[in-house]
Amino acid sequence: MSPNVLRSVLRPYQLLLVSIILISAGLPIVHAAQYYDDKSLGRHLASLAGENPDLVRVESIARSMGERKVWLIEAGAGTKQDRKARPAILVVAGIEGNDLIGCTVAVAWVEHLLEQYAKDPNVARVLKTTTIYVIPRLNPDAAERFFARPQLETPVNDKPIDDDHDGLIDEDGPEDLDGDGLITWMRIEDAEGEHILDPKDGRLLMKADHLKGEVGAWRHLAEGIDNDHDERWNEDGPGGVNFNRNFPYDYKFFAPDAGVHQVSEAETRALADFVIEHPNIGIVVTYGAADNLSKTPKGASSAERRKPMTAIDEDDVGYYKAMGESFRKALGLDKELEGAALPGSFSDWMYFHRGRLSLAARAWSPAIAVALSRAAEKKKETPQQAAQGDEKQDVESKPQEGDEDSGKKPRKDEDKRNEQEREELKWFDEHAPDVFVKWRPIEHRDFPNQRAEVGGYRPFARTNPPVEMIEQVTGKHADFLTTAAQRLPRIGVRKIEAKHLGRSVYEVKIQVENTGFLPTVLEHGQTTREIHPTRLVLVLEEELILSGTRITNLPVMRGSGGMTEVRYIIRAADHKKVDFEVVSMLAGRVEGTIDMPNAERTSTQE
Repeated sequence: MSPNVLRSVLRPYQLLLVSIILISAGLPIVHAAQYYDDKSLGRHLASLAGENPDLVRVESIARSMGERKVWLIEAGAGTKQDRKARPAILVVAGIEGNDLIGCTVAVAWVEHLLEQYAKDPNVARVLKTTTIYVIPRLNPDAAERFFARPQLETPVNDKPIDDDHDGLIDEDGPEDLDGDGLITWMRIEDAEGEHILDPKDGRLLMKADHLKGEVGAWRHLAEGIDNDHDERWNEDGPGGVNFNRNFPYDYKFFAPDAGVHQVSEAETRALADFVIEHPNIGIVVTYGAADNLSKTPKGASSAERRKPMTAIDEDDVGYYKAMGESFRKALGLDKELEGAALPGSFSDWMYFHRGRLSLAARAWSPAIAVALSRAAEKKKETPQQAAQGDEKQDVESKPQEGDEDSGKKPRKDEDKRNEQEREELKWFDEHAPDVFVKWRPIEHRDFPNQRAEVGGYRPFARTNPPVEMIEQVTGKHADFLTTAAQRLPRIGVRKIEAKHLGRSVYEVKIQVENTGFLPTVLEHGQTTREIHPTRLVLVLEEELILSGTRITNLPVMRGSGGMTEVRYIIRAADHKKVDFEVVSMLAGRVEGTIDMPNAERTSTQE
């Protein structure tokens, strides 16, 4: 057994031993940051609910193909009716089964809120005024492969599917050829291959560029054999459906991992049903492969609004920009990274079809790790070093003598291919050197008399940080998620006036405001018509309302103090007070009372 496999096997026993020592010493047990398998996740969530019954409720909303529960955490103070009427945020993680860090981030955020509830007034206010829904792992089947041997990384569930359409199901999956307990990669020296070795780091491969005269010399395949002898390798492995390709917006029919139709899986259907049953959800945060927080998405112009929307409405882009800046600040990123859009993703469905502010990002990635390292190095630079760096950059950007076009930057002949991959591998070498398995030769039955090697990145290594970094990652995301919850729209009453006009007739003015950050409805939310207008309801008989209506639909109110005023003429001879209620689907509910001035005194003054 390799040292890495042995370490992963012994880790649960090490944690148990630490717990026993703490109990014996009379010390409190602090939950260690970790990746949860299915059973430990269920036990941990039950523990959170049991220890905090006034703030946390946990239930299962679906069962997977592997008979594992899909958990829902609901956090917030107050009665069930109160929580359902409040502005809400939904966090969904583990939508792709290889995303374990997203699950840990989501659970750690709930833990953080519970720990700070009695200490931090801002956190207490969040839990008293906001309902928090968390689905920490939508795809428990694929996540469980992290804890199995051989360890196989895949984003899809356990549903058997004929991926290669040959009439057989899951007949050509990967194999652990070198017996190290990991499904890694193979590189086969073959004239039919499309790759070459990276000239700057021979551990990496890159596509041959035929326009540069390069000739492919290597195949790059997942570790395994051609079980069905069709000269394709591992094309029909175990599973399944990628849940983040299974939602209605931009769904790709017949895509290999999209499912037979939209929301075809029990898990995705349960998530869609939950969203529809909880219309108070105003912000959605999805952890997975889609990403619109690392870089501000492009907006659709007014002309493009007449067509089916394929980009964020330009009037909504500012909110995505603000949330992206908050996200990058919380993580410590000093610039934008590349985003990612995926067909059939849950996050896109929530914006384009449901009209909600729908945020999506990877909880961690090698690109984020490299960017954070660069930012940290930049902070260490002295002002003199920074000035020298800027001067060097200016010199490089100036046209040099002999340039054909002195008005343009000089052409750089340096090959930039694989530059990001090399930087990421360098980061792993410095922070987690066991992540990249050294290439070693094997005898492969499908490639006799050819050089065949097994190695490359370990499963899950490029989608989840090393265990030692989990706590650092979760802390940053907890700050961002708390900030996101504070940016929901929130309805309030700014001013109430009642003027006696004589003979028990009153002019009433009510100013309703939005004290939150987001508008009561996004621009695209008005297009989808999935969000009902905010309404003001007078608790008064219709015949006593001389001007106005008992139920008044209010216009959209922008965030940060957006206001609208409603005026009524009412007869209130037998009423010293008139109650009213303002109801917003996303911004909450508020009740108020109109105090009628003394009619007799007002008449005497007249």
